[in-house]
Amino acid sequence: MFDGLNNIEKVDKSKTKLLKTSMRLQFSEFFNHSTLHGVRYIAQSDRPLHERFMWFSFLSVGIVVTSIIIISLWEKFQTSPTITGLDTDFHSWDVQFPAITVCPKRPTSDEKVWEYVTSVYDNNTDNERAEIFFKFINEVASFSYENVQTFNQFSEYNWLPKDKFKDLAYQVVYHCEDLLYDCTFKGEPYNCCLGFEPVFTEYGFCYSFNAKHVVPDWPWMPENYSKANIEYVYETDNKLTITFNMDNVPKNPLKVFIHSKDDMLIVDSLPQHLWTRRIAKIFFNSKQTYTTEGARQLTIKQRKCVFPDEISLVTDSNYTFSACMIQCRMDTSRKLCGCVSWFYKSIDGYKYCNLDGLKCIGKNLKQILNGLACPCELGCMNTVYEVEKLQDAQSDQFDEPLEISFVSWPMVRYRREVLFGWVDLLVAFGGIAGLFLGFSLLSGVEIIYYFTLRACCMVTNNPEILEELSQEYDQKDEPVINLGLKPLWIVENKETPVITKNHGKKEAFTLPFLP
Repeated sequence: MFDGLNNIEKVDKSKTKLLKTSMRLQFSEFFNHSTLHGVRYIAQSDRPLHERFMWFSFLSVGIVVTSIIIISLWEKFQTSPTITGLDTDFHSWDVQFPAITVCPKRPTSDEKVWEYVTSVYDNNTDNERAEIFFKFINEVASFSYENVQTFNQFSEYNWLPKDKFKDLAYQVVYHCEDLLYDCTFKGEPYNCCLGFEPVFTEYGFCYSFNAKHVVPDWPWMPENYSKANIEYVYETDNKLTITFNMDNVPKNPLKVFIHSKDDMLIVDSLPQHLWTRRIAKIFFNSKQTYTTEGARQLTIKQRKCVFPDEISLVTDSNYTFSACMIQCRMDTSRKLCGCVSWFYKSIDGYKYCNLDGLKCIGKNLKQILNGLACPCELGCMNTVYEVEKLQDAQSDQFDEPLEISFVSWPMVRYRREVLFGWVDLLVAFGGIAGLFLGFSLLSGVEIIYYFTLRACCMVTNNPEILEELSQEYDQKDEPVINLGLKPLWIVENKETPVITKNHGKKEAFTLPFLP
């Protein structure tokens, strides 16, 4: 048994020795026949030492310079592979009219709240309880991240409703016909309640015009309701405006948001204007950025944007920055409190918070609203609307409607495209490596071939030749080693030290003549 193990060990050692010999042979063959600049001169043992060292230095400098340039190209590819330029072919564009979202500071009135309170509690009810319920309903109707912390004061009253707060809000919030009137679109009269639809947002209860994300059905929705379909506006339209009016504006200022119809309203986007009737007209411009399909070859981190169909979200079928932020906050709320705020739309797996849950939301509000914790990038198809000009209202007219309009037909948009892609990177790498080293892709394949397939195959197919080479390497005299302190071109006709292998004898050393 021990003899068998010894035989196996001998065979393994023999193959290992043959493989080392084969690698040594391939090393010599590769360096003698390689197309890489200067390599063959380093491998030729018959050349003077100073010449081989010179070529080794040149090759080392080439490798260092090539590595530095390749690293800089790689950093450029990772950080700025795209370029954003202007696209001015505005005659062929499809221009969307933006979504207009209006959020009153108070989405209800004291009269509506008291009416609901008296419908729940008759006149025999304790006045103190009725007042507490009145305050509670007011907070529910105005619920947003701004007042979520006020619900802590109601947790001690066990008789207050604990859930279904959205149904309570529906009982007292303004209906469209109670809030908006005198609407026009493109200069033509327009039914306000066919365009402005209710929506619960992080800013509270609002009404949105031409928005994708609104409440799908609400208690006072009229029968046979048909949502107005406003996709695009055209260069030939006489006016690119919408106007509307609202009662009691100075006491109840109106937050006006101008945003893309695909975006959701989040606290990260500030209102473009707070309407108090001092302004009669708001003129805005649009800055649209689109990304060419060629940018899909890059990673999201490289191009710094996400295509609409690239990341799946539960909050929206298409990716947008606002939808990503909302999902991040919902996930954080569910992780910390086990529920989400009820101004978000209903999604399976995300239950609405009861009164205790709202108390938890208020306690962890800073962490939930921490946008830096959300890995959200802008959409690759992104439109930003900026207020360009405001026009003051006439001093003698206090019921003048608000007009929101394009400052001019959009004539500029931005195109993001690939400046430095994978092909450019490959060409740059190959050009630098070829310039300094004469290296190509096939050179890399050749290196792998020499030191893997060719070396192993020789062990299997030509073991006899490798045995002879191994013996030859073992019996080969050591190279001449000059131990002198003077350069070779100065030492002339002097004896040089030689180290030889005398089989079975002591090694002989001849010391150089030192002047």
